[in-house]
Amino acid sequence: MRKIKIGLLVTLCVLTVLLCGIFAYGMTGHNIYRAFQYDHERDYVGMHLVLEQEVSIDGIENISVSYSMNSNDVYLYEGQGDMLTVKEYNEVRLNENQLSTVSVNSSKLEIKGKRRSSSRVGIGFFHFGYGGGYTEIWLPASYKGELAISTSSGDIASEMDLALEKDLKAASTSGEITMPDVTASNVSLASTSGNVRIENIETNKNGTAGDIDITTTSGDITVKQLVGETNIGSTSGYVNAETITGNVQIETTSGDITVQHIDGNAAFSSTSGNAKIMEGGGDRSVSTSSGDVTIDGADGSWQVHTTSGEVRVKGQNDNGSIDTTSGDVSLEIEGLNGTLGINTSSGTVNMVLMQDSAFDFSADTTSGDIDTFFDDDLKFSKRGNSAQGTHGQNSQGNSIRIDTTSGDVRIKSY
Repeated sequence: MRKIKIGLLVTLCVLTVLLCGIFAYGMTGHNIYRAFQYDHERDYVGMHLVLEQEVSIDGIENISVSYSMNSNDVYLYEGQGDMLTVKEYNEVRLNENQLSTVSVNSSKLEIKGKRRSSSRVGIGFFHFGYGGGYTEIWLPASYKGELAISTSSGDIASEMDLALEKDLKAASTSGEITMPDVTASNVSLASTSGNVRIENIETNKNGTAGDIDITTTSGDITVKQLVGETNIGSTSGYVNAETITGNVQIETTSGDITVQHIDGNAAFSSTSGNAKIMEGGGDRSVSTSSGDVTIDGADGSWQVHTTSGEVRVKGQNDNGSIDTTSGDVSLEIEGLNGTLGINTSSGTVNMVLMQDSAFDFSADTTSGDIDTFFDDDLKFSKRGNSAQGTHGQNSQGNSIRIDTTSGDVRIKSY
């Protein structure tokens, strides 16, 4: 009997802790009913259509969608004709003063979500506040004006391709931003903790490439193709892009950076994240603290700075500089075109060059060894830790300069 009482007491304590946790979760504005009932694919079970309104887009040049005062998700679908349709859904029936408003002022159409109190506690199954909801916007494909969408904690997703002649702006605090193909004058996408996933973005501003700005704090950024002057920033999220056409700047703190192909000048900066840049033409500038740097298939000039990360470069017709403290350096260069400078404290330098490459060469190391396939063309110091000379008929004035403190220098040929 005593064991049964103890068991019941333990069970009661566990249930009490669980209920208190659920109560605290709900009082913070979260909806328990939604958390249990929605799956990861956003199947909105038990939703009510609380608002449906149509507006003509004739003469409209600016559409603003703002849900900064509640947690509604926003979904874009392709509408028919020249009528824009707004449909709002919610888990509970809303009063008139809780519904979104749709208004037109001259050439501007504004859709705005109302502030809803989240402090009400219901008697039902842990149903705190006014519940979650979402808004569907059925936008005619003929619309070409400016589009701006903002949410607080809601997601922003488009099921339709957007072909705008003016700017596209989308911003969410903790929600995700997902879109397929986008064409616009300029594009700005921002999320604090949500991910950003885009298929293709192409900008065209007065016949030239427009600006593309994508930023997150802890969210990841994934894109397939970008055409424009691109700026991407993420604090701890990773950045993964397939193809970028145009000049690009990418900054992260601890997130990794991976870009498969770039046609244009590129600058990358990461504190502890790794940077991997693959094919394409244009200058490359990469800076990391402890992250590794990989440049593979580049055709152009590159500058790499890292403290303790390793550096690996495989290029076609390159020149550039590498500055690292304790990281090793590995290079495979098909054709040297200009000046190549490498400076490392304790890292080893391994290089592979074409046999018929021509260049002036100098290398200095304090305690490391120097070993090249063209030793016969060099003059070594008595200790063998310094070497100078010229390999081949260097009519183009190419040069290689390597300085290392305790690392070795090894150069082989194809």
